[in-house]
Amino acid sequence: MQVISVSRANCKNCYRCVRHCPVKAVKISGGQAEVVEDLCVFCGRCIIECPQNAKKVKSELEIVKEFIKSKKRVIASIAPSYPAAFDVKSPCEMYAMLKNLGFCGAEETAVGAELVSREFRKLAENSDVYPIITTACPVVKNLVEKYHPALIKNLASLVSPMVAHARSLKKRFGKDVKVVFIGPCVAKKAEARDCSVSGEVDAVLTFQELKEWLSEENKASKLENVYVEEGTLEPFEARNYPLPGGLLKTSLIKGDFLSEEVLVADGIEECKELLDAVEKGKVNAKILEMMACSGGCLGGPMMPRENSLYERRAKLLYFIRENRRVENAKVGDYLFENDLGRTFERKVPSVAEPTEEEIKKILYKIGKTSPEKELNCGACGYSSCREKAAAVFRGMAEVDMCIPYMRSRAESLANLIIDNTPNAVILVDKDLKVREINKAGERMLGVEKEEVLGRTLSDFMDDRDVAWVLANKSSLSSKKENYPRDFMTVLESILYIEDAQLALVIMQDITEQERQRKELERVREETVKKAQEVINKQMRVAQEIAGLLGETTAESKVLLLRLIELVKSGGKEL
Repeated sequence: MQVISVSRANCKNCYRCVRHCPVKAVKISGGQAEVVEDLCVFCGRCIIECPQNAKKVKSELEIVKEFIKSKKRVIASIAPSYPAAFDVKSPCEMYAMLKNLGFCGAEETAVGAELVSREFRKLAENSDVYPIITTACPVVKNLVEKYHPALIKNLASLVSPMVAHARSLKKRFGKDVKVVFIGPCVAKKAEARDCSVSGEVDAVLTFQELKEWLSEENKASKLENVYVEEGTLEPFEARNYPLPGGLLKTSLIKGDFLSEEVLVADGIEECKELLDAVEKGKVNAKILEMMACSGGCLGGPMMPRENSLYERRAKLLYFIRENRRVENAKVGDYLFENDLGRTFERKVPSVAEPTEEEIKKILYKIGKTSPEKELNCGACGYSSCREKAAAVFRGMAEVDMCIPYMRSRAESLANLIIDNTPNAVILVDKDLKVREINKAGERMLGVEKEEVLGRTLSDFMDDRDVAWVLANKSSLSSKKENYPRDFMTVLESILYIEDAQLALVIMQDITEQERQRKELERVREETVKKAQEVINKQMRVAQEIAGLLGETTAESKVLLLRLIELVKSGGKEL
């Protein structure tokens, strides 16, 4: 499963994740976003910025629950930014919550940070390569390996505090313990499975996952006097690690934000800019402390955001002040040795580069036939039309992501349909002024568009029905009228558009149909009249025939009766 997945049901085709991804690792296919892990540095910006919460971080909560359920010894390594994420006043309160969930022990990752800082100081003093780039932030490490491979030699060859702490815990408590890191960072999930350090950390939870778990179990109790596992260590200066400059302070390296030999960068855009400058040989500093999140780890993507960054910073500093160790404690108090070294590898993604002809061909499809038509608006997520065309070539973007082009095309098609419909279409505002009219409307009203727009509807036609629709916020349909000109009959429908407070008048010319209907009615009436005349005539003839038949029948009867009598008498009467 990917570290960052996308819910297709929630993804709304807004391209916001593309706009905010610093390395353009978001692919759009079929209008849906997809995170390409080979390109991704796992900064988590797409998660923070997604307005529909469509981006999901791989959850390892069930893995941790299974560790605990199977009675394994599970130790939590809690990132030093936890005081800004949880309402705790001391480490013991945090440990209590974790023990209530089933962890057999807990310790601050800052202990590992102390170890890394001690080694970093030695490295900084004896390195043959400058500047040295700190590797506590996995996003910075990913940026260098994937996008600035020439600077891999400049990476401090030290594991992150998370890995250093995991190694320390397993050395002190046994190889069989399961170490679960808990922090605000998405990239830590990817770091834990990095081939050079895999197996050191058994699972990674985010602060959000832990909050969900605590909410499920309803076990956010705070116990001041909770039992602390024997051998549990407490950090000294490393609780400052989440803050920009925290590594330098923990390492006891003298320098500040104005130092020429030390540069501190927080925020991924600043980190990218600094790495570019280093590659170009524009940086003379010896040490570069770099953190991908603005404000350091306190700005991590999985940090609760109920409070501002400055409130989180104040909360952390208060916690540090209230839980400071004795003044004479030194980093050198850790008397055990740990292997903190690691290697890095080139992970540059394979990216196809289009030719100039191929870019022009793609631009032509969206109407960018000349440089003047390249708006470079950035709505698609890319800084220029050419950059977006290159992304289309690589299969990372789609042609129809160009919002101005699609809008222009939609408007053009809509106008084409409206202008070519035989029905009059007139748009009227709440003040009964004409806002739009199509060609059929011009013909029906006997006017030109220029003289109608902005003028009151009553200047050209009866506006009583339109006024009624706007006043009552209701619609009329299929009403027959004999305007705008007396010799024309129209079938009128007036639709009320509530959001815009407009009335859309649609008039269908039914003059010819009405003429045909009236002609049909005339023919029908004449036919009925003729039919009635025929019926009457036939009845009269029938009556005359019946009269004649009656007379003939009577005479025949008399003759026949006389004939019968003659036959009976044998002709005697003759």
